Formats: sequence, C-alpha cells, structure tokens
Amino acid sequence: MIINNNICFIHIPKAGGSTIENLLLQNETNYFNYILLNILEFIYDIIKMYASTLCYIFLNNYHGALKIINNFSLNMYHSTYLIQHKIYGENMKYFSCVRHPQSRLVSLYTFLKPNMRFDKFVIYILTKDLTKNKLNLYPPKISYQEQTLFLCNYKNEIVVPYIKIENINEQWYDICTKLNINDNNKSIPRKNSSISNKDTLSWQKYYDKYPHLINIVKNYYKNDFINFDYKIYYPNKIYK
Repeated sequence: MIINNNICFIHIPKAGGSTIENLLLQNETNYFNYILLNILEFIYDIIKMYASTLCYIFLNNYHGALKIINNFSLNMYHSTYLIQHKIYGENMKYFSCVRHPQSRLVSLYTFLKPNMRFDKFVIYILTKDLTKNKLNLYPPKISYQEQTLFLCNYKNEIVVPYIKIENINEQWYDICTKLNINDNNKSIPRKNSSISNKDTLSWQKYYDKYPHLINIVKNYYKNDFINFDYKIYYPNKIYK
C-alpha cells in the first residue's frame, strides 16, 4: 500500500497488515487516492470473506482462470521490498509489520479453514515440494513464506523498518514518528484480524496438540526466529 506518494507499507500475509492499512488509510491526504485505496481494500475484503471456499475449490484439483487470478492478486497485493524498490526506488519510506511464525501459521490455517487437521496442513505446505504438483499448488507460497524474504535487499539484509503486531500499541507511535505520520490513536482497532479470534489468541494449543510440528516449523522459519527475535514455543502439555 502506498500512502501520500511517499510511504510504502510492505504487507506480509497473516501478520496484521490489514490493521496497519486501516490506520494508514486515515492519513491519505489525496482524496482520489483515498477513494481508490478504499475500493481496493473493499475488493480485497470480499476475497478474504470467501477465502475458505476458495481454498476448498483450489485444493480439489481446480486449476482454472479463477486460481490464476487469485494467485496473481495475492502476489501483487503482498509485494516484497525488492519488487517495490525496483518500481519506486529510494523515493519511498518503507516499513512493515511482522508476527510470531508459529502464530502466523495458525492464523493462516484458521483463515483458510482447509479440510484437514492443522498438523497435516503444516506438513503439506512446509515439507512437500508443491512445485512438482502444479494442480494442487495452494495456498501460494507467498502466503506462508519467511517474513524475512519480504524485507530484505539483494544482499539478504533486512532494510525495512518493522513493528511486531504483538507490540503494536507500544510501537505504533514510534513508527509514526519515524515516518512523519500524524496519528493520535490511543488504542489500535484491529481490522479483519484473526488476532482477536479466540482460536488464534491461544495459538499455542495447536502445538500442544501436535508437538511433532515444532522442529518442522523451527527449521522452516529459522531466519524469522533469529531476525525478529522470536522465541520458539515448546509445548508443556498435550491436548487430547
């Protein structure tokens, strides 16, 4: 999302981006851009409303135009820093928002609601070579790839300032100050965010129930755990 022609928000999927975009929209000073951005947000909200239905269709060997359009839209909407920088260069102030990798996976799962258990879903997307099975290539890799990849330059260095969605109330003022954003929100209203969902608030229970996923997730997101200083959650008990 581009605000006032000088702020570029790198929207990482399932990391609280909708909340940030809703806040940024209130700072767009160009009326026509404001209307356009709201229309785009409205369209994307409709797509998200039917995410679970689309997931069911796409996971059942559907590989027509609808999937192509959906995947293309996701890749465009969630562009990485490298793509945005190639277009806008140094004229933009870039920033983003990240989320605990284990929580983010649960958020993706509860968002798509695939017809499979959580452990099967995680194993399916993180360990299978989906590129060998073009028909079932869903969800697109961009929806669950490492967050580090969104914020790096060609040297694999993180160059985009970011806040953590878990600390948004504490860090929002700091990022606004850094980017010269005028925002007086005392509390942050979360829009379209599964963070407010009870299932996701207790995301740890998914790993309590399926502890064999820990090493898989830890290895796949090792750079995210290191770069964003997130601690790996290890189960204390098993849910039956």
